[in-house]
Amino acid sequence: MSHDQKVSVTDFAHDQGGEKTVQDEVAAGSKLPSPPIPVPKTVQTGEGGEEEPEPPSIGETEKQGREKDVESARDGGNEVKDVFDRFTKWEKVRIVAIVSYSAFIAPMTSSVFLPSIPEMSVDLNTSAAVINYTVCIFIATIGIAPLIWSPLSGFYGRRPVYLASMPIMVVSSIGVALSRTVGQIIATRILQGIGSSAVLAVGAGTVGDIYRPTERANAMGYYYTGVLIGPAFSPLIAGLFTEYTALTWRSTQYFLVGCAVISVLLTFFFLPETHHPPIPHEILKAERGRKFVPYIFNPLSILGLFRWPNICAIAFVSSCVLLETYCFIVPLATAFKEVYGITNVALSGCLYIANGGGNIIGARIAGPWCDAVVKRYLKKRGYRRPEDRLKASLLGLGFLMPASSLAFGWLLQYAAGGVAPPLICIIINGAAQMMVLTPLNTYAIDANQSRSAEVIAVNNCVRYLFSAAASAFVLPLADAIGWGWTMTFCTFLLLLSCAVMVATIRWGERWRETANEKHGYHQQSNDERHGESASATGSASGSGSKDEEVSLGDHINSHPELELDDHDHDDHDHGHEHEHTDRPGSLVALNPAPRRPAVERANSGSRGELPPVGEVLKRTVSLSGGSVHGGG
Repeated sequence: MSHDQKVSVTDFAHDQGGEKTVQDEVAAGSKLPSPPIPVPKTVQTGEGGEEEPEPPSIGETEKQGREKDVESARDGGNEVKDVFDRFTKWEKVRIVAIVSYSAFIAPMTSSVFLPSIPEMSVDLNTSAAVINYTVCIFIATIGIAPLIWSPLSGFYGRRPVYLASMPIMVVSSIGVALSRTVGQIIATRILQGIGSSAVLAVGAGTVGDIYRPTERANAMGYYYTGVLIGPAFSPLIAGLFTEYTALTWRSTQYFLVGCAVISVLLTFFFLPETHHPPIPHEILKAERGRKFVPYIFNPLSILGLFRWPNICAIAFVSSCVLLETYCFIVPLATAFKEVYGITNVALSGCLYIANGGGNIIGARIAGPWCDAVVKRYLKKRGYRRPEDRLKASLLGLGFLMPASSLAFGWLLQYAAGGVAPPLICIIINGAAQMMVLTPLNTYAIDANQSRSAEVIAVNNCVRYLFSAAASAFVLPLADAIGWGWTMTFCTFLLLLSCAVMVATIRWGERWRETANEKHGYHQQSNDERHGESASATGSASGSGSKDEEVSLGDHINSHPELELDDHDHDDHDHGHEHEHTDRPGSLVALNPAPRRPAVERANSGSRGELPPVGEVLKRTVSLSGGSVHGGG
């Protein structure tokens, strides 16, 4: 091709909206020009000769389109605006359905034991109180295990945690069915608790991964429906298996095996990873050049949150509520057998529907009631105060739960009125429980938004330990002093916790601010003291309102992450006790602004450092799940 031909080709490309490259200029034999000063082209329009900018050429339009394509990823031809648009509508429905099904199964592993306790005590040649100890150990396990599962899901992703935990449940359920001694029951039940607790710890996070806060209420409703229906109807299922099958209570465990296998298959073939990218494990694999990086951490480091008085207060209140609830439902089959002569295990299983039904009713009432209280005080004061939400719990905690607990105990004591009055008390108590725990759980997140997952993990751990204690002592205590005085003791604890709740409403804000200043933690919330009603207008599901559903994007923009590290810092040695600095090797900080690029971290020698538990938990949209026996 001649020199002239080369020039004409490049000129033609330029005329069509392209730009001359350095190679084109050299090929054309011309000298490289100095960078031109961009002057917008104008055209004469109108009678007054006014100049208007010339519309972009075809080439410029295509260039702008290419830049826009680079800035926004595409999935299946549909433009993805943010992390919540990674999945289509039907993919999200499928994800929620699988997680809800698993959430239905997990609580069954505990509830199926309840109506079978008398039968199991006979089969294993022991007492009902001893079988209750196995329930106690199981509950303690599901309280402690999430301290491990939650950080692992934040580090490795949701899907690996599901695929690691559910097979444990399958194997352990077979072990429970084959157990011949109480010791074997205890060992296999511990494994069963470890395997079944993961979906309760991570399930809500999966739903939060794929839905924006404004879209999340319905999906959370489906998820918590599974959590609540499982405990409500699993005792009935267990009663039918125990009463009408040859293997009695053992056949229930084989039923759980089948359900868990289905969950594993659904997860393996149809559940994608929902964790918001980038996943810390993937980053570390690339930085270290390994196929797998073990995550070593101290799960007890988050217990340092108990240095905040308001967190101690809400943990105590929720623990007393769960303790009273377990005094209701764990010995239900045994108590009704002794007092009312109900020996049919299938009929005993039906008794637990009363508690589950009350939970569902309370969940539908508590959310709107809780939001209405927040809106009322927001309108009155002009800004949001997290402690206002707790006022919605006073009716349930100060009156409905104590009254139903006291009436239930003395009705059982004297067998008065037949079966119906105690069951009515159970329904009222179940509804009141959700009226207390819904605002309580939401407050835990509302007052600690940037550390919500840690607060919920700590709260769940403590209250399940209280629940385990209730499972252990309720039958021996009732045998010693009677049901009337046993439930009177529970009523006293409820009233004491109500006093703590009132104190938190009155002085909780001062407690928070004092502790934050003392420990160098600064919680920032845009709508506190600014009259913004964003957090008060959310639609609430059974788990609470929109306040707790903090989107990743909003969290990045609104809440700079200032955390208590679970590692020692040299800053403290130099007297900077209240100065917060981001760890150079932290890979999972939500706010990317102060973070150094990977190149700098590599040069500074901190490349590939494992993130602390606090940072990993911040990657989890954490909502407090339901009790394994129903309720909050």
